Parts: sequence; structure tokens; C-alpha cells
Amino acid sequence: MQFQQIRNATSIITFANKRFLIDPLFAPKDFFAPFPKSLIPNRRWPMVELPFEATKIVENIDALILTHSHVDHFDDFAANALPKDLKAFVQDEYDKNFLQKYGFNNIEILSEDGTVFDDIKLYKTPCLHGNMETAMPYYKMFGFRPDAMGVIFKHENEPTVYLAGDTIWCDFVKNSINKFAPNAIIINAAAAQLEHSGPIIMGTEDIAKLRQYAPNLTVIASHMDAVGHATLNRKELKEFITAKNISKNFLIPDDGELLYINKMGVENFDLKY
Repeated sequence: MQFQQIRNATSIITFANKRFLIDPLFAPKDFFAPFPKSLIPNRRWPMVELPFEATKIVENIDALILTHSHVDHFDDFAANALPKDLKAFVQDEYDKNFLQKYGFNNIEILSEDGTVFDDIKLYKTPCLHGNMETAMPYYKMFGFRPDAMGVIFKHENEPTVYLAGDTIWCDFVKNSINKFAPNAIIINAAAAQLEHSGPIIMGTEDIAKLRQYAPNLTVIASHMDAVGHATLNRKELKEFITAKNISKNFLIPDDGELLYINKMGVENFDLKY
């Protein structure tokens, strides 16, 4: 299995010889206005440019996985860069309709019981996109759905990989780890939040809980250093896992970095090929 961090939650997972593009956000640096009610109100985003041209990123992609349709996970630039007959996997009818409006025509809703793509099995897992008591007022205020999904990747010749998606640490994540016994988990780890929402994806507190619950699980931290409502960056996360002595098999890839994971954990990695 190969994981390439692109930017934010955008990544490429190469699994059993298939290349999956995850949550493509292709807008240029500073294209979007600051998030309303953000803790850093004047921060435009994306905060950095893509590490590669969009044409390079979409080369030889076999399928798109859209974990949810928030603008920091899919934008007009990505829609314009991708072929409309590309196989796409989504969480529900709402997100299927969302992609259809862009002209995509080969869309499948993932199942919690497993969806077969060639000889790969993909399982939809639930997310909790923030504490609903504190986060839901913001979702309602801005007209966003809180719904998001994670995905389990399974194949007999590959490590089992859990793309956790936009979620905080919760029973959904714990139950998915228990059920599928993944070798690696990819977490969105920037502690994104608005004024009083609390984190709507994992931050240091949740990461510590994850590590305590599954100390031998390889962790890949994504969704870093890119969006205006992030409150945790790579440098701070590295310092945290070092101080807490939980840095073994804990990877925080830079944009463009390529990781290789086997069933035993980290095999090796290259920097920004």
C-alpha cells in the first residue's frame, strides 16, 4: 500500500494496484475567503499551493473517493480536472447528486457491508464530525451537513487500511478498529474548529486517546497546514507525539510525500518524489 499526501485531506492511496484519489481540493493558494467564525478570522485558504500540478495528480487515477461534500474536500477546480466517467464512491444519495451536478456519471454509494471494486473490498464507516452539541449550530448557520464517512480498504495481499475521514475520536472509530483490525489508520488531524464548536476533526486530545486505545496501529496524520479553521499544525503535532512518547509508527507526511505501508507497519518512505 502506498499513501501520498497531496494537500489538506487530498491524497492518493495506491492499493492492490489501484490508485484512489481522496477528497480533491485543487484551488490555488488563498483562493477562498476566511472561514466565518474562525478562530483566525483573516486567514485565507488554502494556505499553501498544491505540491504538483493538478494534471499530474489526476494521472492514472482509477477511482475517486469523496468522503463528504464540504468545500475543503471537493471544489470546482477538482471537478474541472477530473474525467466525468471516472469511477466515484460516495457516502449517500445526497453526495451522489452533488457529483452528478458536476457531470460525473459513474458514481456508486459505498455500503457498510462492503462494496467490491475489482478484487478490493471497500467498507463505509461512520464519522462524528464534531461534538454535535457545540458544532451543529455552526453547521446549521452555514447550511452544511455534518455527515461524512470513513472507508476501510481490504485485500488479501495488502494491509488493511482505515481512512477515518472527518471525525473526532468516538465509538464509531473505536468500533471500526475493533471490527476490521486495520494495520494503519489515516486520520484528519488539524483540530479544525470555529469559535465555540470545539474540534470537528481530531486534535491532540483525540490522538492521545487513539494511541492509548490502539498503541500498535500505524497512524498517518493528514488534513494538516492547509485550511483556515485549523488550530493544530505539523510542527505542533510532532512536538506533542514526541513529548507523549507516542511517535513510533506515527507519520506526519509533508505535502507531496510518499509513504509505503505493509502489514507490519511502515516499510519505508521517500520525501516528495
